[in-house]
Amino acid sequence: MNLHPAPPRSQRGSTLVLVALLLPVVLGLMAMAVDLARVVLVKHELRRAAEAGALAGANGLLTNSAPDWSSAAQRARTTVFANRADGNLLQAADVRYGYWNLATSGLNSSGSFVEGTSRPLGGSWAPALKVTVARDSSANGLTNGGPLALFLAPVFGTLLQTTSSSAIAMQSAPGYALPGALFPTAINQCMFNLYWNATTGTPIPVSPSSPYYNPSNPYELRIGSLNQYGTCNSGQWTLFSTTDNSTPAVRNLLTNGNPTGLSVGSPTYIDTGTKTTLYSSVIYPKTYLVPVVGNVSQGFQAIVAFAPFRVTNSVGGSTKAIFGQFVPLSEFPGGTEPGGSTYYGTPAPPALVQ
Repeated sequence: MNLHPAPPRSQRGSTLVLVALLLPVVLGLMAMAVDLARVVLVKHELRRAAEAGALAGANGLLTNSAPDWSSAAQRARTTVFANRADGNLLQAADVRYGYWNLATSGLNSSGSFVEGTSRPLGGSWAPALKVTVARDSSANGLTNGGPLALFLAPVFGTLLQTTSSSAIAMQSAPGYALPGALFPTAINQCMFNLYWNATTGTPIPVSPSSPYYNPSNPYELRIGSLNQYGTCNSGQWTLFSTTDNSTPAVRNLLTNGNPTGLSVGSPTYIDTGTKTTLYSSVIYPKTYLVPVVGNVSQGFQAIVAFAPFRVTNSVGGSTKAIFGQFVPLSEFPGGTEPGGSTYYGTPAPPALVQ
């Protein structure tokens, strides 16, 4: 006995009609899903290439002289061309030169990035590079393969076919020193006014009329007591965020640096009574990163910048001074982060800002 009789012929026909009607819709949705996934993937690949190119180009913009924009653009393009999008090596990128406003609170606010090779007047600006990588009908986009060939291109036109990504990277002076990056000596900013050429980013020799002039090394400075060496020829021990000036505590700072990270604007404790025996614990010759302050009087003073200082000698007793010189260009990999506006010879790593 047949307990499950076949549906009437009319119901079978209705199902076939429904399937015929829905099949194009289902296939269209599948095609749309494939197209959207592909667009998202290519967009991500273009963004990754633009970011890598911008970072590569920005690295080296902050130097002792004007930025070498041409070399920066070449580094950016070379890096972009090492990346792929949609399975193909990229072959073109639009590179723009300019400056990034360090005071900008919103990354996309008007005036954040100003194109041009001349630093804008007023405010704090860092050299930057904007890299755009595209798959569209522009010259660069066509070189990279042109608009994407999508299943639903006839339906959506260029809505999904064209895609591009941009990234901006800048290089600035350090705005933050990571734990362990700093040597516990603070230099008076007034010394940089005397012995640092801000235009060329190079040291100025000590005047032969100075009592501290060294004919064998006219760039050698003495970082010592304010009372002994005067306002603009002085520096002091700094204890960073502590006030413990015991010999073991300061020796620990000499070995391990600042225990916590410090930013431009952070207070650092200036100590004028640290033991003279500590001068024998200074390792030299060696280039250190030191905080620069506007005042070396005892107490907490605000950090205005970070600078490299090459220590050539350290003498206690009645001299009580660290000898050394400003360094034209010195980097501290892994020790600093960007954001500073005052350049004294050391750049921070390049950073993406958009």
